[in-house]
Amino acid sequence: MPIYVKAEKGSVAEDVIVSGDPERVRQLSSLFEEKKLVSENAGYLVYTGKYKGHSISLASHGIGGPSISIIFEELRQLGAKRIVRFGTTGALKEEMDIGDAVVAAGASYSPGGALSEVSGGLVFSPAPDLELTYSLYESLKKNGIKTFVGQVFSKNAFYTLDDALDVFKKYNIVSLEMECATLLALSQIHGIKAACVLMVSDSVVKKTKMYTADELKDFALRIGKVIMDVLAGP
Repeated sequence: MPIYVKAEKGSVAEDVIVSGDPERVRQLSSLFEEKKLVSENAGYLVYTGKYKGHSISLASHGIGGPSISIIFEELRQLGAKRIVRFGTTGALKEEMDIGDAVVAAGASYSPGGALSEVSGGLVFSPAPDLELTYSLYESLKKNGIKTFVGQVFSKNAFYTLDDALDVFKKYNIVSLEMECATLLALSQIHGIKAACVLMVSDSVVKKTKMYTADELKDFALRIGKVIMDVLAGP
């Protein structure tokens, strides 16, 4: 049994959606036809359920690379084969609005931290699974969800100095978040198919407030349903 997710192999589906906020996991679990609480230890909330007859698990991963690296490893031990991160992100494009979707084509990051430790010092170019990412992008667009695709930046620090924002915009980073680079690099290392669909929770350039999980619930359920449709599809 893994250390943090108190579950046996077989209790987690091969297809998993992970989110930083446990509240978003609870919200998404309402889309299941039937569900079971697998674990809620140490802040890592895990459900497994049926969506259109297909087994999917939901798990919260907390904040930052070290936290998502823990849940990734333990989900992998329990049998996960495809992982989609569905998290929030801070928009760096004026045309992005609250609730829009961002599909990560790749994730840049600063050297150091958990990613450097698990990669043995190798400089990674964290990229998602192409087929899974394209399916998610196409399905989001077909369902009328305003969707952007591009390079995101996975920060180590939640609060960023304003001076750093000019650098992100200069290099055409579309949005800021904290976990995609670690997830995508670990997935490449271990042969897991992974993708990242993010939901705009605030605009860095427009200096909006950060919207809460409750305020974003309708957007989350709409995008979450599309992700589940893709995972449950042929």
